Amino acid sequence: MSTWVGIELGGFTLEEWQNTYYKWVFSELDRVREIGENETFIGYRLRADKLKRRLELKGVNRESVELEFKELKARWIKDIQDDVASFNEHENGCYLEYVKYLDGLQNCSLDSWIKLIPIAKNQPINSQDNTKQVLSEAEQNLLEFMLSDYDESPDYTCGGFHFPCLSSESYAWVILELTDPNVVCELNVFPLIDSGWIDDFGDIAESQAGYTKFFESAKLEIEAIIVLCDSDVKNPVLQRLSFSALVTIMETYLSDIAKRQVLNKQAIKRRFVERFKPFYSSQKNICVSKIFHTLEQLDSLILNHINTLSFHNIETINTFYSGVLLIDLPKEIQGELAKCIQLRHDIVHRTGKTIKGEVVEISNQTVKNGAELILDLLKSVDSQIIDGLLEN
Repeated sequence: MSTWVGIELGGFTLEEWQNTYYKWVFSELDRVREIGENETFIGYRLRADKLKRRLELKGVNRESVELEFKELKARWIKDIQDDVASFNEHENGCYLEYVKYLDGLQNCSLDSWIKLIPIAKNQPINSQDNTKQVLSEAEQNLLEFMLSDYDESPDYTCGGFHFPCLSSESYAWVILELTDPNVVCELNVFPLIDSGWIDDFGDIAESQAGYTKFFESAKLEIEAIIVLCDSDVKNPVLQRLSFSALVTIMETYLSDIAKRQVLNKQAIKRRFVERFKPFYSSQKNICVSKIFHTLEQLDSLILNHINTLSFHNIETINTFYSGVLLIDLPKEIQGELAKCIQLRHDIVHRTGKTIKGEVVEISNQTVKNGAELILDLLKSVDSQIIDGLLEN
């Protein structure tokens, strides 16, 4: 099923797309995510005065718009003149209609179009409104053309009401001439998200929620572990496996967050390549002749290296998170966290015994204490991730 979205400004549609969208002149900072009971807006918003400035920075101004206007209008005048010459004045009803179009196009300026666009928007051609009485004959003829179903082929316009322009940016400039500076230009892509054509703004969603998807998943898994170990509190095997799983959840979270941050944040990626010694020292054999090949493979090299790191090692976690992600782990829990990781080693590698062969007692309360400690760590890390989530 097809889904349409478009850019709206002052009651006018600047451009529309089917099953997709183009970001146009919007930036990431223009993104908005508002979830309501009756209405949802996920997309881009930009005030008219800021939009005008961006268009000017792109070279869209009166001079550029007028050049497009004259170029396309001239093509239409030539086409209509050819059509009029081919019509039979007495047999073809299009003759008089096209003569009017020709008069309107030849005798009206850019300012005439700007004047007539709001009239065309609000007044159908068969209206009895007195507005038409204040228009010149040429303007009335142009208004009829603007409201007609004239076939623009092969010289199509990007503007509404047959406004002659070659880009939606030029049409936007025209609408801005009719619009209050405080009016908002917006593109709501929620229908595309709702229909499954595109993804939601995940970072904004996480920022609004106050936690990442990775934290949400880890928290649910930790809660499930607690429910499981409570189901048979006197079963030592279950308690050991539950405790071990907690550290695995922690390791998975820390690894996944590390990959996402490094691969998707250019500044963090550069810091990883330049300052994380275990990585850059492993790439000493790169030569200038292979620099472009290396750049093409960089994400894969980074991903492979992160996959080799032990995120259940306190030293590794501290070095990576503080040096690359600029995230500090809570110092007050690091000692207890190191004990949890050591217990997990005893469980996984020696079936619950220390190096000396002593049996490690893992009670239900031990599991709950471990869960609380790990959750505190993940909350601390996640809050720092969220804090910098929307930064460029």
